[in-house]
Amino acid sequence: MTERQPSYLKEMLTSQGNLYAGLGSMAAAALLSIPLGFGFGALPLIAFAAGEFIAAMYIPGSITFRDAVDRRFRAKNREAARSRLLDEIQARDKKRTAFEQTLRTWRRMSERVESLYRHAAETRTSLPIVEIERLDDATIEYLCIWLARLVMEDRAESINLKEIEQRVAMINRELESARPGVDARQLQKAKAEYFALVERHNRMMSRKTAIEAAMLSMPDQLEEIYQTIMTTPASEDVGSRLEDSIEKLRLQEDIEAELSGELEAALPGMVSPLQRSAAINQPKAQTARPNPQTT
Repeated sequence: MTERQPSYLKEMLTSQGNLYAGLGSMAAAALLSIPLGFGFGALPLIAFAAGEFIAAMYIPGSITFRDAVDRRFRAKNREAARSRLLDEIQARDKKRTAFEQTLRTWRRMSERVESLYRHAAETRTSLPIVEIERLDDATIEYLCIWLARLVMEDRAESINLKEIEQRVAMINRELESARPGVDARQLQKAKAEYFALVERHNRMMSRKTAIEAAMLSMPDQLEEIYQTIMTTPASEDVGSRLEDSIEKLRLQEDIEAELSGELEAALPGMVSPLQRSAAINQPKAQTARPNPQTT
């Protein structure tokens, strides 16, 4: 899903604290204007406007403020992606028993992530919130994989391999008979298209098998990460230890490409979060790579 940059100035102006300050200034202005007149009553409003001007110069550029805004913005995007994916999955999944079982697995993963958010907030742990957000992204990635599997199943059901074999056999008979008026070139072209269709189908089913394996392994991997965090003493640095574990949640590049194609077909504009994170981090890694040339 395409993400736009949040407006930090707008977030400051529309924040709950700022709105309360504005309402308080208007209330103070109203109270002062009754005994002292409008001139004195305008003083709280003037002070509020001056404070807003000064705050607008510094607060939107504050790293702490921007981090808080970015965190809320990412959480809002994750919630929108979750709702969109779940709606599409529920509309596509005809097997209610399988749907409920897979949904329970996903909810278990989400509960683990929520528990980690609370654990980080309630304890003096060294676990960065951004790492928990990556695990939160993994729960959305699980929904992306689930939806991609359903799209593949729909495509597979629309292809009858036995019927294709019968049509290819009919084309072969037409080519062997060599009757007058038969366009051998068009028949060969149709035969090649049938073969390409079967090849794409077989390749898709191989990727579907890999995606199903990922759906089975991802909950176990997240559970292992959860147990690692919860059993590690708060004094230890777990952030660096989790880097490799979270990276293992990502799919192979060829499967990610297939996943991206299926998501685009089902929900235009939807991008799996772990794949998007990898695309963002890759330029940084390339920038940090030392120059191999010697001086």
